[in-house]
Amino acid sequence: MKIQKYLKSVRNEKIKIDLISISFLILIAFVGFMISLLILESIFYFSPIYKKLTLLVILLIFLIILIWLCFSYANINQNRHQNYSWRGLASLIGKIIFPDNKDIALNAYQIEKRSNKNQSPELADNFINDISKKINNVKPSDIINKKPLFNIKIITLIVMLIAIISFSTFWDQSSKAFYRWKNYNEKFFAPKPFSLHSLTKNQHILGGEKTSVLIMSKGIKPDSVLLKLIPTQITLNKRDSSIINLKAGKNASGFFEYELPELFQDYEYSAIVNAKYFYEAWEYVKSAPDTIFVTDRPKLENFEITIIPPPYSKLPSENLNGSIAAIQGLKGSIVKINLESNKVLKSCFIKKNDSINFFNTYQNKANGSFIINNDGNFSIHLVDPRDITNRDPIPYRINILPDNNPIVRVIKPAPIITLGNNQIIQFQLEIEDDYGFNNLQLAYEIIRPEYLNVEPYIAMFIIPELNPDTIAQTIKTHWNLSDLMLMPDDEVHYHFELTDNDNISGPKKTITKTFIAKVPSLSELYEKLENKEDDIKEQFSESIDELITLKDQIDNMELNVLKTENDLNWEDKQKINEMINQAKNELNKIQDISNAMETLMEQSEKHDLFLPDLAKKFEELSNLIKNIIPENLLENLKEAQTSLEEMDLQSLQKALENMSNNMAEIESELNRYIDIFKRLQAEQKMDELKNRLEKLIQQKDKLDRDIENLELSNNESTESRIWQEELRGLEELNSINQDIETASKLIEPFSKKSSENLEELKNNSNFNMASTNIEKTISSLQNNDRKNAKSKSQASLNNLQNIQNELSKIQQEFQSETVAEMAEKLEKIMRDILFLSKNQEQLRLKTLSLSRNSSQLKEMAYKQQIIQDQLNQTINQMVDLSKETFSITPQIGKSIGKANNAIEQTKSDITNRNIKSAGKNQDIAMEGLNSAAINLFQSIQQMHSSGSASGFEQFLKMMQQMAGQQQGLNQQGNNLGLGQMSSAAQQQIFQSMLQGQKNIQKSLQKLIKEIQQSGMQQGQGDLKGISKDIKDVISDLSKYRYDRRTKEKQRRILSRMLDSQTSLSQRGYKDERKSFSSENSIKYSTPGGLPENLGQRQSIALDALNRSLNAGYTREYQTMIKRYFNAMSQLKIQNDIE
Repeated sequence: MKIQKYLKSVRNEKIKIDLISISFLILIAFVGFMISLLILESIFYFSPIYKKLTLLVILLIFLIILIWLCFSYANINQNRHQNYSWRGLASLIGKIIFPDNKDIALNAYQIEKRSNKNQSPELADNFINDISKKINNVKPSDIINKKPLFNIKIITLIVMLIAIISFSTFWDQSSKAFYRWKNYNEKFFAPKPFSLHSLTKNQHILGGEKTSVLIMSKGIKPDSVLLKLIPTQITLNKRDSSIINLKAGKNASGFFEYELPELFQDYEYSAIVNAKYFYEAWEYVKSAPDTIFVTDRPKLENFEITIIPPPYSKLPSENLNGSIAAIQGLKGSIVKINLESNKVLKSCFIKKNDSINFFNTYQNKANGSFIINNDGNFSIHLVDPRDITNRDPIPYRINILPDNNPIVRVIKPAPIITLGNNQIIQFQLEIEDDYGFNNLQLAYEIIRPEYLNVEPYIAMFIIPELNPDTIAQTIKTHWNLSDLMLMPDDEVHYHFELTDNDNISGPKKTITKTFIAKVPSLSELYEKLENKEDDIKEQFSESIDELITLKDQIDNMELNVLKTENDLNWEDKQKINEMINQAKNELNKIQDISNAMETLMEQSEKHDLFLPDLAKKFEELSNLIKNIIPENLLENLKEAQTSLEEMDLQSLQKALENMSNNMAEIESELNRYIDIFKRLQAEQKMDELKNRLEKLIQQKDKLDRDIENLELSNNESTESRIWQEELRGLEELNSINQDIETASKLIEPFSKKSSENLEELKNNSNFNMASTNIEKTISSLQNNDRKNAKSKSQASLNNLQNIQNELSKIQQEFQSETVAEMAEKLEKIMRDILFLSKNQEQLRLKTLSLSRNSSQLKEMAYKQQIIQDQLNQTINQMVDLSKETFSITPQIGKSIGKANNAIEQTKSDITNRNIKSAGKNQDIAMEGLNSAAINLFQSIQQMHSSGSASGFEQFLKMMQQMAGQQQGLNQQGNNLGLGQMSSAAQQQIFQSMLQGQKNIQKSLQKLIKEIQQSGMQQGQGDLKGISKDIKDVISDLSKYRYDRRTKEKQRRILSRMLDSQTSLSQRGYKDERKSFSSENSIKYSTPGGLPENLGQRQSIALDALNRSLNAGYTREYQTMIKRYFNAMSQLKIQNDIE
């Protein structure tokens, strides 16, 4: 075991050297740690707890090192430490002693430790001995590397030198720091660089006052000092419980001065300067605490304000708290104040503007009041038993709320209006005020014409519909001026005056602008009407001329497009665009004509200028103008525009052709309408003369009775009024005489005899005698000769009545002549149609008797062509006659178109030798002719029964009666909708409206039945729509329901009734009147029977129209076919088929 013994010596030597190295390292760490602790202590002055913790950590580290050394030694002895294991040491010896064979020592150790029977003992011993001798020659200490130990010693020496130098240099700090570490249980304080002292010490102030604090610094002067004020009492008031921090720099004297805010409780204060840097061990410098003692002032603990508005405003009282800096109220409002103080009060007063009012006080409470009369300020002042007052009382602002003037908005009427016959002005006012109304008045003055030299009559009345308890109201009422005995050329100037209910400052009044209601004379009204009619005629003429020019341009452009092989040039494109825009402008002008006609009708209806028959004619003409524009014209314009953009020349040429045809159609219609318009103007002039003369006679009759009563009343003012009105009548008589000549010229184109009779009437002696007698009546009244005035007045009245009789006779003759002439023309057309029907029937019998191969078929085709030519002549006559009367209805045109189309088809069938089909088409032609004859006969009958060349008079009369009844029901509904009546009254109105609506329903059903029996088809469309609406309204009223929908249905019923009086061809009722094309073929039961739909479904009618237009007929006939096409495609005629 020689080698293992040597290895043990090496291990011990290595342990010894390693322990020495560790000791030196521990020493180095200890010295460094001690230096650090001394340096840190000299800076930071650690507290005892930190020092104890540090020493405990150092002790713990030493224990850990000791335990580690013991553990390591145990591992070495157990040969578990790699660096100290036998193998490791043997390898180390091999490297040092046997550098050429490093493993030889390890091998020797292994041979020595393990004996093997397979090996030679002598050789093993010799090998071990040999190795043992060699290693024993080397000392164990030489095996261990001592250089690391030497380096550690050098480092230790350097550290020790540094420590000695440091301790020597900073001996004072180091020794003191060492002393503090040595006495780690004691608390040592870092020295302060300066000290702070309060110069103001303790202070005593009143609550809410301001004060100042002065701080002095001994030693180094800091840049700034923080003053900290801490309240000494606990309070819930945030203001008084907050810590106050103030910072100040040095002043010129080197002191630190602080201006404190208002204080309301005791505060303890100190001056503090905190260390700027972390290494400053003193942390902060603080002065000795001092106290500011605050003596309480009285203050408001609870403050309530109650504002009581004046009674007229009906506003509730308003409660405010003291946080409101301003109070607002109407003038005259009472302000009540209740307050509580934190102190018992000696007195309390309010300072309002420049006056002082004392409140009632009890203990710490006070109350008082004042009235708001103007804007201003007030403040509350408290005085406690020590005569200390509350500090800086809060100023409260007093603002008077304005009571604005009431507002009046006049929705109706317009600023200037013309009174109608009923002399009623409808009012719709919207009024508003802040708090209510007192009254609403209408002030007016009647201004007579200047030539009468009469002072205006001024008056005023209260409008009773005002509800004074509301702040906003819509007033709908009317003013009947008939009791004011207004005469033509009088003017009523009026305005509204609305006052509010302010009884404090006095009611405020709002006066609207002045409105004017004029009383026109009949001559003036008719003159304005004639001027409008002249404008309409001029618009007619201009439109016709422009349409002719536009049509020529379109035709020329159509030829250019046909000639063009490629694209159009830029100039042609521009021309087409200009033509399209011009066509649109013409459509707008036609719409303007229609609007002008409607305005004309509204004006005439307001003043009853037309008799019912004439008014109906004007309305019919207005409706025709509305529908004059072909439905496909706008589509043609769009197609032309699209084709131009896409350069589709074929479509463009077709669109231009359609535009040209439509322009020609409109031109023809306008020519027709302008002729009818002239006839209506002539009839209107006759109505005008009749109306004005009737009015004049009525006024003269009243004046005549007034003259008779003068002898009893002996009233000079009445006498003055009578001769003034006589003077007006004289002017009107002279105006009528002049207008007779105008009427004569207008009637001359239609009746020369009536025109001559009017000329004779103009020069009739009754005119001169009436004028002379009226002048003598005026003179007698001015001279107070009442007896003579009575005589002359009666004579002038007789003269006027004679004139009226003559005029009525002329008018009757004119109407009779017109009716006879028109009836004769219609009868001639009817006879022609019956003749054609008879010939067609004979031709039908002959055609049906022939065989398919008969040689007479060519002769039949020839005779059919003759019938068609004769029918075309009749159609031309109807076109001319349609320019003079409305009796040529769409039904007649439809029947004629149907007959013509059937004849055209018959010719084609005969040519194709289709006898059966030809016979059926001949039946259709006969049906169309017979239907046209029946409609013409009905028009003639209606013309004779009404005494007018137009139709539908009986229909108009019945519809007018029902419209009046419906208008009354609608007004009842409006009253019901106001919601200001009892339930019993509402139920009564419901019953009345229900019964009235049922009566109208019965009358309407009777009218529909009579129309169907008469064969007249126009007007039935809307009548069925009216019937359905009435049924819905009856259902609502039966359930005591009247809402917006019910009201709208009633309004629509009245509107449809009014429209039905004037429309010639109705569109029907909503979608229920839409027609649908049938896919089934039409079969007739017998040649003479009528099919249920007259063989006219929409697609069939369209084909018939196209064939008729391409059959070579004249332009006039094509125009007529287009005009009636829409009406034909929508109507359904119900007849039995035989």
